[in-house]
Amino acid sequence: MRASRTILILLLIAAVPANVVYWQDPWLWRRFANTFLQLAGTAPSLLEPNELISGDNSFELPVAEPDKLSIRNEALKSAVAFAARLDSFALIATHKGVIQVEWYAEGWDRKSLTQSQSMHKSLQALLMGVAIENRLIDSVDDPVKKYLSAWQNDPRGSITLHDLMIMSSGLAQYSFTLNPFTDDFRWLYSGDTVPVVLRTPQANWEPGQKFDYNNINSELLGLVLEKGFGQRYAEILEQQLWHPMGGGEVRVWLDHEGGDAYTSCCLMATARDWTRIGQLMLNRGTVNGNRIVQQEWITAMTTPSPVSSWYGLQTWLINDEVNPRGENPATGGSFSHSESFLAADTYFFAGRGAQRVYVVPSQQLVIVRLGPALGPNPLKPGWDNAYLVNTLIRGIKPSDTAIAYAR
Repeated sequence: MRASRTILILLLIAAVPANVVYWQDPWLWRRFANTFLQLAGTAPSLLEPNELISGDNSFELPVAEPDKLSIRNEALKSAVAFAARLDSFALIATHKGVIQVEWYAEGWDRKSLTQSQSMHKSLQALLMGVAIENRLIDSVDDPVKKYLSAWQNDPRGSITLHDLMIMSSGLAQYSFTLNPFTDDFRWLYSGDTVPVVLRTPQANWEPGQKFDYNNINSELLGLVLEKGFGQRYAEILEQQLWHPMGGGEVRVWLDHEGGDAYTSCCLMATARDWTRIGQLMLNRGTVNGNRIVQQEWITAMTTPSPVSSWYGLQTWLINDEVNPRGENPATGGSFSHSESFLAADTYFFAGRGAQRVYVVPSQQLVIVRLGPALGPNPLKPGWDNAYLVNTLIRGIKPSDTAIAYAR
């Protein structure tokens, strides 16, 4: 009896500091527990807490009638089979602004929100173009300290917005860990992420020296955008992009209720909305009859940077060189391809688990593929980054005349 009482007292004593630690940052500990659900493949697909970005779905892309497709049916079937084999959630392909195929896995449909992972980064570039055009931000050559007071007297304040956008900031990398007491874990899972992002140390190289893909760069861009627009991130995204393009309901992940948005990943949107974004890019800044950003800015986004022929402004490009992310286990092989891309002007938004928006201007082609994003291995073996693009290009009919109807 005495031993049991002693154990109970010790447990109560241990519970007090544990309770204090938990309530210092409850979202951190909830996410810590959630990481194990992700590893087991049982975590929910929508991230909490989140903030609603409203939309009216006013822009409906026309859909080709079955006998008026401008891409051969065999090619469309091959693309769908590839997507299904890789456990995809959704696949949409448009040619000349007309939907040729729209496929969803069982349990998914056009209203389903999926997790974007790093495709969200590319939206930072679009919003930066809007901010510069409206003179809310002066130039991509501005130093970060101009917008982040915490770095006013810090050497890191000299990093430019351009350095951040081309992934050449010279900031250190946070590594993957399950240790909740480290900044490597807290930058993404804490209930107060901004202080962690702002204390990211410098690496041992200068900004502009090399390409180094770093999530913190895009988190900093989100903070700069909020400072420039003087609004919460969700309000910027809603007013400057989602409403003008006629998008639907979207949700952005927050570090805590009413807190700061994650801007390097984790936007929850539909396949149709990513297709609208693809059309905006294809139309060089215009969608739904509205000009979102200048044509010249789309050119800047899709022009190779001084430090990488694979990357522009938060946007992936293609070439025959080895992709710098191709050997990174974190990508799950999602940048590997068995043959060269047939169209040299192809570019794409990319997220973990092979979340993709491909844009091929020369072929007037947009392809959206969405699939599992969480867990240790969200992408099955066998992904070929050029397959969907090349298969559908080869399937374009010579006559190329699609007759469409809206629905």
